[in-house]
Amino acid sequence: MQLAKEPAVRIAAILLVMAAAPATAQIPTQPSAQVASGISLDSLAKNIVTNNPERQFYQRQIETAQVERQAAGRWADPEAVVEFGQRRENDPGTGAPLGDGPAYAVSIVQPIEFGGRVALRRAIAERQIDLARIGLQQFDATLAARARTLGYGLFAADEKANAARSVAARMRTLARVIVSRDPAGPAPRLEAASLQASAISAERSAAAADAEANSMLYELNQLRGAPFDERIRIIRPDMKLPDLPPGATLAANADANNFELKSLRAQFEQQGLRVDLARKSRIPIVSVGPYFDRERSNTTETNYGLRVSTTLPIWNRQAGDVAAEQGKQAQADATLINAERRIARDVFDQAAQYEAKRRTLAQWGSSSPKSFADAAEEADRNYRLGAIPLTTYSQMQQSYIDATNAMLDTRREALEELLQLQALNGGEALGQ
Repeated sequence: MQLAKEPAVRIAAILLVMAAAPATAQIPTQPSAQVASGISLDSLAKNIVTNNPERQFYQRQIETAQVERQAAGRWADPEAVVEFGQRRENDPGTGAPLGDGPAYAVSIVQPIEFGGRVALRRAIAERQIDLARIGLQQFDATLAARARTLGYGLFAADEKANAARSVAARMRTLARVIVSRDPAGPAPRLEAASLQASAISAERSAAAADAEANSMLYELNQLRGAPFDERIRIIRPDMKLPDLPPGATLAANADANNFELKSLRAQFEQQGLRVDLARKSRIPIVSVGPYFDRERSNTTETNYGLRVSTTLPIWNRQAGDVAAEQGKQAQADATLINAERRIARDVFDQAAQYEAKRRTLAQWGSSSPKSFADAAEEADRNYRLGAIPLTTYSQMQQSYIDATNAMLDTRREALEELLQLQALNGGEALGQ
């Protein structure tokens, strides 16, 4: 390289770089990120679950189901019957009219259901409360998982943007140093142009990472009901990825804890109760209550007593209802079996993808964005001393960006798959 052939110029350039180093040592970040408050992933997830406005809907569903349960355990409303008419009385012997006058009757009866139908309706309403609670639990677990995914994605995007900016700032500073000295031949000018081009590429990567971070930030603010432009900074999360139990254990746990399966089983049990209720609808409903009637013509007649009425289940019109409810029960059974198989498959699939990412990260060993940053700075020092060519320097800077992105993206994908497994397991932790 021509730089190595000019010791005096090289020394002057190094002194100029050292003088400029304090001004460029601190990599600038977004102004909004400097004033943003720091928050951990756990605190972020808790904050979002607590403040999410959609959560009120699921709480309202529980309250509604509780009201329905209370109503299901009550008797049917009494029935009041009022009759008005006219009475005419004739002489039995001659048929001559003896007199006429008003007639009226009043009765109040209470329908009484037998065969445990009230208890069945109450049990159906109880399952509805269970379904509403499962829905709330599933919403909370899904929301917390999404908050952690977005939070780590925001952290990773900020890390990628900072790495790209550090490379761009380093290259632009070095390009200014090269063009500021007395150029001897075209090599310094071309090297400076190459550095400027590489800096543009790095700045483009930083801009893409900023756009990704903003997209995640806006969704996080939407979930927690905060202004969209409110900035937050994610405190560096724990980077450890736990070991998983065997696949059969994971599948068994998911079968017992999965929210969807719990909901389907509750619906299947609820449908079985509806079948029983349809069968018992053939049992007559008995209505019992007092009555009073009075008739007046030439004499006044008053009657009172107890009235009992009931239906006669002769035509069995309830058979169609029973068949319809049994068909729904068979459909619910088939849906449950299919869901059990699908969720078991998802567990094995997500676990395999998670283990693949975890093994990949383990193979990289002690490598980390910090070590790549140190290597990039070392390449910068060696290039300024003329120990490495521009090609090696540029490759090392780009490799720093690529390796940082690869590690952060791989860890983010592994975290997403771990959170998917936890969601399949009803939000329960999986690590050993």
